[in-house]
Amino acid sequence: MLPALSKSGSLASVVALLALLTSPAMAADTAESARIRDLEQKLEHSMKMIENLASKVQQLEQAKTTPVAVAAVASSQDARIDDLQKQVSDITSARSRASDDGLPIHGFTDVGAGRSTQDNAVYGKGAKGFAVGNFDLYLTPQFGDRVKALVELNFEIGTPDSLATPQASGVGVDLERLQLGYTFADSATGWLGRFHTPYGYWNNAFHHGAQIQTAIMRPRFLDFEDKGGILPAHTTGAWLAGTIPLVGNKLGYDVYAGNAPQIIGSTLDMKMAGDFSHSTSTGFNVSFIPGDMPDLKVGLHGLRGLVHDDATTRNVTRLNMFGGYGVYNNDLLEVLTEYYYFRNEDISGSTGKHGSSAWFAQAGYNLSGFTPYVRQEKTTLDQTDNYFAGQTSGRSYQRSVLGIRYDLNLKAAVKFEINHTKQNDLGIGVSADGYNESRVQYAVRF
Repeated sequence: MLPALSKSGSLASVVALLALLTSPAMAADTAESARIRDLEQKLEHSMKMIENLASKVQQLEQAKTTPVAVAAVASSQDARIDDLQKQVSDITSARSRASDDGLPIHGFTDVGAGRSTQDNAVYGKGAKGFAVGNFDLYLTPQFGDRVKALVELNFEIGTPDSLATPQASGVGVDLERLQLGYTFADSATGWLGRFHTPYGYWNNAFHHGAQIQTAIMRPRFLDFEDKGGILPAHTTGAWLAGTIPLVGNKLGYDVYAGNAPQIIGSTLDMKMAGDFSHSTSTGFNVSFIPGDMPDLKVGLHGLRGLVHDDATTRNVTRLNMFGGYGVYNNDLLEVLTEYYYFRNEDISGSTGKHGSSAWFAQAGYNLSGFTPYVRQEKTTLDQTDNYFAGQTSGRSYQRSVLGIRYDLNLKAAVKFEINHTKQNDLGIGVSADGYNESRVQYAVRF
């Protein structure tokens, strides 16, 4: 056979290679798949041309015609196929680079409406009407197997009450989390930056995206600092976390250290940039998951730090918190409970140590997409403790919550929730305020 015809064997190999390179498994996204299908069509057209060329070569051989011109044409077809192969290779290489250097972005947002009958001298009147919740962007840049990053950027609406952020009724932007990590081993990952303080279960499991939590509202004392929380929900510092296999069970741990919060304007400030009189907070969280009950997690947690306020005569308090928690969570049942005991010490004065406590318990049951839930929460906070007295939200309360959630699909949920709250410690001569609230929320993630 003429040399031009022997090319068909190598062309068949090239075709087989291109078929592998353009298989559906390699086409990860729609745009690249369309480009590869176009290349396949071009290649199919080229093959038809080659088949016609082979037929002409056979005719030339039978007619004893010189093969030089035919070989030149076949060589031109080879060059075109080589060019197609290079284009396919470039596409797959670009996809590989995108996987290495891409920037996965997820998001959460919610809208809703509510009504509150709250009306007292400390917290004012409760909000009513329709409301836009958070628009939360959750970024996870990829830098390989060991280097990690997490960035959470939240656009939030200020609320028109005495606990409002400075941008009340307007839009504010908060860098909620910015943490860079490195995985030393399967059982140890280190982080630097601003992260959710890993006490208890709720604060690390649920972030600013409302869709991921069953209820509409967080337990009030565990809310974020600018929303009425009494604990530092964020820490800027260093954090080491991991899970260790333990005779068929799992032992989880978190140890961390960072900037201690400061009470500024009756609200906890997390000192992301540090301050001139730097104080450090430290903490731990240890959890246990039994091998024969993988849906159960129990744990102990503690937090210690030196907290200053911005009073004319500045108070300094040694924050000492210790507690425990338990979680049972599967496809049907969700039970969460956390307990916090405070033994804070007055460092700048002579009032000594003060005992306070806070706890909540929540239970929900999934009924074919509908999840009714209940929650009880209560705080008993010593008002002679400067740490709580310096915070507007540092007053005792108790709250009962009843709600139902319906999952439209895996990424969208509608919730309805009512609560009754009794607010204590409103001041000398001011009686406790009992009020009711109702809320509806439509929350999605993407």
